[in-house]
Amino acid sequence: MRPIVRVLEQLQGQTVAVVRRHPSLAVFAGAAMILVAVVAGVLFLPQRAETLRPTVEVYQAKLLQHVQSPEEDAWRQPAAVTVLDGQVFLLDTGNDRILALDGHGSVERVLDSRLDGGPALKGAMAIAADAQFLYVANSGARQVLVLTPAGQVTKTIELEKVQEGDTDSPRPIGIAVSPQGELLVTDADNSRLLRYDGDGRLLKVMGEGGRGAGTVGFNTPAGVALDDRGSAYVVDMLNGRVVELSPDGTFLRELGELGDSGGTFSRPKDVALDADGNIFVSDGLLAAVEVFSPDGRYLGFIGREKPGDPKSGSLFHAPAGLEIVGDRLYVVDRFAGLFVFRIN
Repeated sequence: MRPIVRVLEQLQGQTVAVVRRHPSLAVFAGAAMILVAVVAGVLFLPQRAETLRPTVEVYQAKLLQHVQSPEEDAWRQPAAVTVLDGQVFLLDTGNDRILALDGHGSVERVLDSRLDGGPALKGAMAIAADAQFLYVANSGARQVLVLTPAGQVTKTIELEKVQEGDTDSPRPIGIAVSPQGELLVTDADNSRLLRYDGDGRLLKVMGEGGRGAGTVGFNTPAGVALDDRGSAYVVDMLNGRVVELSPDGTFLRELGELGDSGGTFSRPKDVALDADGNIFVSDGLLAAVEVFSPDGRYLGFIGREKPGDPKSGSLFHAPAGLEIVGDRLYVVDRFAGLFVFRIN
């Protein structure tokens, strides 16, 4: 695209020079400038994301519901979703609020700072739940908030610097809760995975800090999920992979690599596991949710508008947060709303 940009700039510059030498040609020059602008607009207008290459296998999932942002009181780049007691909670990041949705996708209540005892959100990027509470990675405030389903803050965990040489305190963009009440938090700024107890005491640091790779480092870790054995699955966003760590933090394996074909990642965002141990990973640039078996085999992707049509485009624009409850897969798209699928 850069050579085209240079050509357009040159055309504009030459047109201006002609007008300066021959003012009587200003009308024709104006038309030329408009033509240049139209060409630039056609070339650079944002296009709906295309799905993965036609030869990549589609994973069987039936779209049950697509909840789009309402025209009034619109959502602004929602980032995550969780479910507690059958209630869907959508993290409306750009509006610094959490929306409790009913089964039709309508807003039942809003959880934000206007509530008495409500959360003061600041660019929150992730949300999780256990049987009682909501847990929010309040990214801009560098803290974790614990909320009741009604929206009252019961605990605020301020995230402090982990090591003396750290430039900043942790900026959490992914969160998971263990059955024991421990919190796993991804720290995007220092490229680490942190484990805290329920009171916010730091228990373990995983990742060497700074931008790393291999078996000891991350490069901007994002979403995180736990399996039934307590192993953690961490989206290593800028390394284009998902890393599995044992309960004690030992590196076990990685899934995927940087790429733009099936089984690779361009900008992975979140991860979730179903009851069979299959691994679902959203990719914001590939506009798809990719699926792997428990042993790491690539099973296909979710996201084609017409699953049986290889030429069909993607349902998604920028899929991000994932949640799986039973046979339901919830996908939050930063620009296209909330999708609910039934997965086999």
